Amino acid sequence: MALTPEQKELAKHRFERAKTTLNEAIDELSRRNFRLAVNRAYYSVFYAMRAFLATVNKDSSKHSGVMSLFNQHFIKTGIVSEISFKSVQALMDLRHEGDYQDFAKITEEEAKGAVETAKIVITMLKETFE
Repeated sequence: MALTPEQKELAKHRFERAKTTLNEAIDELSRRNFRLAVNRAYYSVFYAMRAFLATVNKDSSKHSGVMSLFNQHFIKTGIVSEISFKSVQALMDLRHEGDYQDFAKITEEEAKGAVETAKIVITMLKETFE
């Protein structure tokens, strides 16, 4: 399927945002701001998934909708088979815990794992995307 210039531009913009946000996650991890590192790691993956969805003219206003559409159009079809939907879901759950639960404490190990997951996902998506 050929992409329109608008789809290409939107996908590129979203993927650049994903890479920038991943760098923010890495910076926050080095500052030992673990909750924010997890938040930025999750959002880097979220923006990358939305970049892919732009190529098939799909989007959702809800995070769960973006994940579901990405799973349907890219993981289940084998286009992006290397990505574990469970690891992305776990990252979303950890971000949700850090952002919304009172007294949530994100450990250094959890934050490092989140950033590493985001790096792996972004790298795989970049290879598929470019």
